[in-house]
Amino acid sequence: MVQTLLLLLCLQENPGAAEVQQPPPAARAPSSDPVQGTIRVKYRYRSTSTESDSDLYEVINLVYGRPETDVVSAALSLRLAEDTDGNKNVQGYYPFTSLDDKYHGWATSRLYTAYLDYRPEEGRWLVRAGRQILDEFPEAVPMDGAMARYRLAPTVSVSAFAGLPVNPYEASPSGDVMGGGSVEWTPDPNGRARYRVEYLHLRDDNTFGLHQDDLLGLSFEEGSGPFAVYARYTMLEWESRDIVGRVTAAIPDAQFQVQGQATYVFHQIQALAYPIDPYASILMDLEPYVDLTLLASKGFGNFVAVDASFTSRKLVHDAVESTYNHDFTRFEVAPSLRNWPLDGLTVRVAADFWNSAGDDFWTLGGDLSVPLHRDIDFSAGSSYALYTVDAFTGEEHDRVRLFTFSLRWRTDKSSVIEARFTIETNDLDTFHILEVGFRHAF
Repeated sequence: MVQTLLLLLCLQENPGAAEVQQPPPAARAPSSDPVQGTIRVKYRYRSTSTESDSDLYEVINLVYGRPETDVVSAALSLRLAEDTDGNKNVQGYYPFTSLDDKYHGWATSRLYTAYLDYRPEEGRWLVRAGRQILDEFPEAVPMDGAMARYRLAPTVSVSAFAGLPVNPYEASPSGDVMGGGSVEWTPDPNGRARYRVEYLHLRDDNTFGLHQDDLLGLSFEEGSGPFAVYARYTMLEWESRDIVGRVTAAIPDAQFQVQGQATYVFHQIQALAYPIDPYASILMDLEPYVDLTLLASKGFGNFVAVDASFTSRKLVHDAVESTYNHDFTRFEVAPSLRNWPLDGLTVRVAADFWNSAGDDFWTLGGDLSVPLHRDIDFSAGSSYALYTVDAFTGEEHDRVRLFTFSLRWRTDKSSVIEARFTIETNDLDTFHILEVGFRHAF
């Protein structure tokens, strides 16, 4: 239900960084250098029939030491951005408004993580201090503070943390505080069973008011043979918030995978402390709903595969549809052809059926990827969405069709140059987006 904070920031300030089809970081050989990481530079130009905007981004990720073995290690992740055309605080509607435009300078920065790890006893203690993303919670809560994790026994681990919640758009953290912890039990350290209890208290005084939220989560996951089961129940302010259940099966010999997930939101979710849910204050209230999703994939030999999905969301408790709360049903079938008749060629076609508010219709999309050279790949594709939310303005767009064309050139083992051109048509306008980037791993 809740997207992570990093995903939100990437979509708002560095679109494309979190896409499902994003290629993996460039490969590099093992190095004895204690500092390793990646640097990415990207230029983006966007235009409509009447407006345009251009920006430059730099994303830096650094790691000092080897977190798996060294007593002391560190990590840093930050983003720099420059508005190269100077369009700031435009009066009236402007399709390319972003949070960066609210600052006085033409250049802005975002510090995502900057922490130091200390492991006095290998595999038993972990102490982390600095700006970090708490992986104790699926919500990926950002914090400036300290966290300690201790393995009481081979099957039991406990953790505790305290600090200041991170709100990158708040002028001062005065009055903010957070803390909590978790207990995790793994009955068999070599098995696939895990049980967790986690608690978070947050006091966040922001533009939307004072929020004091208590989040309690109970979760378990177990696996046996090809099957895995996961469930998580959460309470917010000591009332039921949501419950998620997921079953996964993978049978490699049959080239078959299937996953089913059900989500139930008990009550209307209003504005929350920013680190728990960055969307709640932006997208207004979230009405209670039940969401069912089924995903399946089946391979046929070495070249053919078929993916299928079904999603149904229904509002409950007499909730009324609004801008960001919809009933809808979606079916998708997507056959694909890989490495035939050319090695490296992939062709995928996707057929969707949408049903929402009495409106039924089919859509067709797909993508193609082909190697033009040993180190150069070309891809093109088209997709459709009934509803999307513009991450820059917070506005909803309906009936969005995307056409994307991209080139990827591996200049050497550690560097990649990428270019992408996207045409987006929606109920407001037609958008053209050109992105050119360079990424280097060291």
